[in-house]
Parts: sequence; structure tokens; C-alpha cells
Amino acid sequence: MKPLVTEEVYRVRYYELKNDWKASISSIMDYFNDVVTLQTVQIGHGVDVMSRGEYAWLLLRWEIRVDRYPDYMESVVVRTVPHSMDRYYAYRRFEIHDTSGACIVEADSQWILIDQKKRRPVRIGEEFYRRYGVDTDFHQPLSFTKIPEPEAADREVSLKVRQSDLDTNGHTNNVSYVKWIIETVPKEIENRHLRRLAIRYIHESRRDDEVVITGTFRKCSNFVEGMHRISNGERLLTLARTEWI
Repeated sequence: MKPLVTEEVYRVRYYELKNDWKASISSIMDYFNDVVTLQTVQIGHGVDVMSRGEYAWLLLRWEIRVDRYPDYMESVVVRTVPHSMDRYYAYRRFEIHDTSGACIVEADSQWILIDQKKRRPVRIGEEFYRRYGVDTDFHQPLSFTKIPEPEAADREVSLKVRQSDLDTNGHTNNVSYVKWIIETVPKEIENRHLRRLAIRYIHESRRDDEVVITGTFRKCSNFVEGMHRISNGERLLTLARTEWI
């Protein structure tokens, strides 16, 4: 069976830039979220189906590797393809290519199918395998970085979840967590190149939740490593690891 490939061309806009006139990591993630939603529509589950809230794909992990960030006004091709499915979980890959065909960003992801009303996992049925073009006998997962919980914090930021942080499901958008993490990055690091981001989403947050974001940074041989934690009281929401060169 041939997996369904969805591609879309994006042109980097001014409001998607960081201060070096290149697309931000959050903009890249927005491209990924948009193209995977386009694929959901492509298989026949349009806005009318998604808005009923019967089921949803909930993101559990990102593993993003950046070779080069797209420049202002540059056109890039963003592609997603499902890798495998296993019981409640789905794994998919993303790529960004420039006009020469070179792959400048790669990402792996893990998702879980949930019943929106019961907030419980739903076993992925054969219909999903067929629509996405995934072999029902292939269940190999993608591998992800293990992210330990930081023991200490160099920097800490507290904030309240805003309406603008939410997605169409009513909980915090996966990109918002990354924007919060960036708020803890010291000035001497923020102008470096974020070449790798691994993030694990553990629990949801919603509007008006008070969250605390911490960051711990250490210099390695050829990069700076960041270890990040987001919590709501005693509830751990997110763990992440970053590499800066």
C-alpha cells in the first residue's frame, strides 16, 4: 500500500520571521500543523467532521531537525507522509524542501487518536489505514529522544494561558508550548541556530491555567543544550530538549 503524501507550497511572510529575517521555529511548526490538517481534509474528514468533535488526533511528540531556516519571501514545499499506525498511535514524517529540491528541515511525530467527548484513546480502525495508505501489517514506530526531567532551573517564566494560545480543540496549541520555551532562552543563546528540538506533550492545559516554564542550559563540545519543563502546579505538562549552535 502506498502512503498518502500531501504537499503544500508556503511563502515565508514578514510576521513569520525571527530577528534574523528567517522563519521562526514556531512558523515551521505552523506549516507542519497546517499541512497535516490539509491531509485530514484530503482523506474526507473535512471541517464539518472535525468541528463535531467526535474524534481528534492529539500530538504526543515532535522531533525536529533544522539544517537551514527559510528566508523572508522564500517559497518552500512542505510535505507530510504517514509512517505507521499501531493500536491507538500514529507516526508520521514531515519535510521542508527549498526550490532546488534540497531538504532543509525534517521532523518526526507521534499522535494518538482520542474520543473527544470521553477524552479517551480510540483504537485506530482499518478505515484509517486505508484512507492514509498505511499497511495494516506494518506497526514499526519512529524513534524519539528520551527527555529526562531537569533537576534544576537556570531560568523560570510564569504565565497564564491566554485565548490566543488555544487551538480548535480548546486546549493549548502545541506551538504555544515552544513559544513559551523560547521565553526562557538567555540572550547569549537566542541568536544561535536552533538546530534540534525534541518535545514531549504529557498533559493538556487550558485557558486561564497558570503555567511555569523552566530552562536549564549547558555548553557541550559544539553546541549548547537546553532542557525544558512546563508545569501547572504539581502537574507536569511538557518536557523538551533543544540544541543551539
